[in-house]
Amino acid sequence: MTSLNIWGPDLTSKHFVRDMRTGTTMKGRTTLALLLGVPAALFFLLSVAFPVLGKTGEIFDPILSATCHRLPERCIQMPWGASGLCARCTTFWFGLAIGISFMYPRIIRIPFWTGALFLIPLIIDGIVQNATAYESSNMLRTLTGFVAGSGISILIFGKMGKSS
Repeated sequence: MTSLNIWGPDLTSKHFVRDMRTGTTMKGRTTLALLLGVPAALFFLLSVAFPVLGKTGEIFDPILSATCHRLPERCIQMPWGASGLCARCTTFWFGLAIGISFMYPRIIRIPFWTGALFLIPLIIDGIVQNATAYESSNMLRTLTGFVAGSGISILIFGKMGKSS
């Protein structure tokens, strides 16, 4: 019976080497990275490219509307038009895609609990806006969206790194 090491895999362990050779450990990570990373990148790219898509972009309206309020004053204003999602949602998807690209291959190692801390600014900003007359700026929405997206990738892949 193998004991669970809560600090991650032991690099000298025969089980870790065997898992790496057979692909057992990486298989689940790869599947999850593709299932989350590809849609995240596509949502970000669709949001940024939406203004130039013209009539073609209309087919994506139901998908974008289902994921975001899309208020024009909260969208990112680019030289070619307003983003298809609000600033927070656009950068959330970007942060998730970037976070996965760093967390999946374990380029950087960030503890699992750090991901939860990355969600706090978004939560605070949302609660304060809902409870008071305060209205955050698009810059703050952009920042909290990116940080939260990165935090979700840390929560997912940080935990996988500990148990795989």
